[in-house]
Amino acid sequence: MSARDAAVTARAAGRPDAEAIGAVLGRAFHDDPLISFLLPDEAARATKGPRLFRLLFKLGLPHGGCDMTSGAEAAALWRPPGAWHIPAWQYLTNGAEFLGLFGLAGARRVTSAMDYIEARHPKTPHWYLQAIGTDPDKQGKGYGGVVIRRHLAIADEAGIGCYLESSKASNIPIYESFGFKVTGEITLPGGPTVWPMWREPNGGGAKVAPGEPAA
Repeated sequence: MSARDAAVTARAAGRPDAEAIGAVLGRAFHDDPLISFLLPDEAARATKGPRLFRLLFKLGLPHGGCDMTSGAEAAALWRPPGAWHIPAWQYLTNGAEFLGLFGLAGARRVTSAMDYIEARHPKTPHWYLQAIGTDPDKQGKGYGGVVIRRHLAIADEAGIGCYLESSKASNIPIYESFGFKVTGEITLPGGPTVWPMWREPNGGGAKVAPGEPAA
């Protein structure tokens, strides 16, 4: 059944939704190239993926940017203008969870990868779409569109741009349909390529040079 046929809506997520959001995003990102690079053991990824997204949800919850569909078919983690960066102290205060996910060597790989990507992050104030995913058996049925539109409307009302990094080339046309435009490529040393995408308010598209931060 499509999201339209099921009359699905989107809402802000709260602390009781942590398990559901971790589960749906863990399943959605199980074969994602970036997550596979960060969690290379496929068997472990099945259990660690949900834990990773529960941690990201926990870190983002105080900012009020976590959304989900009414039946937990899809979820999106946004971070608001000026708060896209996860500071080092949050890694330290959540060190046990972080090391439990990646181990010491894996933690170094993760922080190195994130530093490499974040160095190319736009400086212009924006809403950052950190992660969005739909349960695999619901993909292609409009659930992701329902959940992404909630914060696009918030950004449009405030006249603020939006930014994301697509870790799958196949998802680029989907994001383009919501007004995002590719601004370059970021290829991690020894790892996958991600595509930075910028959206002007009201879907106006990119106004930055390809490969350059929207600064």
